[in-house]
Amino acid sequence: MRFTLIRVDAPQWLGLQPTHNPMRWYLPVTPGICSGLGTLFGGCGLGAAIEALEQVTERPLVWACAQYLNFTKPPSVVDLDIYIDAHGHTTTQARVTGRVGDTGIFTVNASLGSRDMAEEGQWITAPDVPKPADCPLREFRFDPGSTIASRLEQRMAIEAPGTGRTAFWIRMPELLEMSAASLAVLGDFVPMGLGQAVTSEINSNSLDNTLRVVNIVPTEWVLVDVRIEAVARGFGHGHLYLWAEDGTLMGTASQSAMIRPWKWDK
Repeated sequence: MRFTLIRVDAPQWLGLQPTHNPMRWYLPVTPGICSGLGTLFGGCGLGAAIEALEQVTERPLVWACAQYLNFTKPPSVVDLDIYIDAHGHTTTQARVTGRVGDTGIFTVNASLGSRDMAEEGQWITAPDVPKPADCPLREFRFDPGSTIASRLEQRMAIEAPGTGRTAFWIRMPELLEMSAASLAVLGDFVPMGLGQAVTSEINSNSLDNTLRVVNIVPTEWVLVDVRIEAVARGFGHGHLYLWAEDGTLMGTASQSAMIRPWKWDK
C-alpha cells in the first residue's frame, strides 16, 4: 500500500496558531518539534517567532536572534507576544517573547524589510560535496521516535571528526517550500557540529541562535555546512552556512552552546 505524503507550509509544519489578537500567537509543543531530549527544539521556537513576525509586519526577515531561557516539553503551549519597536519606510525592528504561563522560554529580536538596490553579489561558494543521493544517511545515537529527527532526512556530506568541520544534506519531506522559518529550524545544528568536533561523547543545548537570511530559492535539499570555531570553559561556539542545491547561499546561522558529557537514560 502506498501512502501520499501531505505537504504543508511552515506554520502548519510547526503547528503555529494565530489568535483573535494579531500580536499574539501560540505554539503547541508536540513531539514532532522536540529534540531527542524531549524538549522544544530551539530552531522551531525561533522559526515560529519568525513566521509570526513576517505575517504581522508583511515584510521578509533580514535577521533574527533567539536567546533560549528555559526548556519546555509536551503538552505545554508557548504563547508568542509580538512587539513592534520601530516601523520605517523599508525596515521594521521587532521583538517576540515566548512564554509558558509565567515562565519565559525564549526571546527573539529581529529586523524585517526589503530595499530596492541594484548592488548584489555572493563572494563565497558552497563546498564541493557529493549529491544527496550519493551521501550516506546520518546515523543517530538514539531512536528518533516521533521527535523532529523523524521528520528530517539527513545525509552526511563531510564527516571529519576532530576538525571542527561537518556538512550534511537535509530535507523536510512534508514541507512545501523553503522559508525563513524553515531555515531557522535547519540553522539550529551547531550543537551537532560540536559533537563531531570534540573527541569525547557530549551533548549540548543552545544558548542562542542568530539567523541571517540572504536569498531564499526553491530547493528540495539544503546543505548545512557547519564550522566550529572553538570550545572553552564548557561552552562551544560555531556558525553554519545554508546552501541550496544550486549553490545559492540562502542564509547563515551562529550559536553558542553549553556542553556536557553524554548521558542517556535508555
